[in-house]
Amino acid sequence: MAIRKLILTFALAALALPSWTLASDEHRATVLLRNGDRVAGNLEDVEGGVVYVRVSLHDQRRLGIGDVALIDFVGGASGLPETELSAARGSDHIALLRDGSSLRGQFVDIRGGEASAGPNDPHMLIFRTTNGEERRVALDSVGRIYLGNFPGGTSAAASTQPTFTEGQAGPAGSIRVPGNQTWVPTQFVVRRGEPVSFSTTGRIQLSDDPEDVAHAAGSLRQRHAPGSPLPGNFAGALIARVGNSAPFPIGDQTGPIPMPGNGTLYLGVNDDEVRDNRGEFVVTITPQSTRRRY
Repeated sequence: MAIRKLILTFALAALALPSWTLASDEHRATVLLRNGDRVAGNLEDVEGGVVYVRVSLHDQRRLGIGDVALIDFVGGASGLPETELSAARGSDHIALLRDGSSLRGQFVDIRGGEASAGPNDPHMLIFRTTNGEERRVALDSVGRIYLGNFPGGTSAAASTQPTFTEGQAGPAGSIRVPGNQTWVPTQFVVRRGEPVSFSTTGRIQLSDDPEDVAHAAGSLRQRHAPGSPLPGNFAGALIARVGNSAPFPIGDQTGPIPMPGNGTLYLGVNDDEVRDNRGEFVVTITPQSTRRRY
């Protein structure tokens, strides 16, 4: 099947069409990843733990099935109703059919279609229900496929509670780091190489989406913010800097971290747009030999 994909790709390129169109027997879908990213295109196949999505003629995305939260054929993976999400947050996979019925159990495969060994084979969802029955459903009949443990709260009731923390009690001398403030100066002046420990509690909501939440280690969706101070680290993570030097990650580390320079220690949130954030971190700093700034 993989060889056929390669042959198909070369054949399409050789046609040099002025615009890219979908094959009539393939299916447009939006794949929602667990980090919050969306990939929209032509769902070509699922094989060997990889979801193949053709975004354009020369752009085929290969997405690990473990990174996929949802394959949506009908709604662009947005505006999802809580009645679906409350069930999708469980460990079972759920296939929602366009006639209003659903299957619960384990996603197995998607077979047939243009990328298969028999191109005239219809696209089919292979799904094993909780009672062990293997079901084959025409992909034309499928609306959405949830792949278990959907990111977010654990229940509909939990979703009515704030997903961020604010104003919580902290240990004496702890420092509050609001999510909507770029940098917060601390009362500590550190020296290069000096070990400093951090203990952090709290949560920050990173956008208007109540499920876009970060702990000290960063986004629970494991998403990144390209314009953040540390774009290679998860969005929303606790970070620090000394004076005007380069920022460095703190996250949820509790062991001593050697300071990279001399000067005032600042704490911040690793995000590219902090104005829409809500909540705060409460950080306890334990230096070994710092000079306090009074």
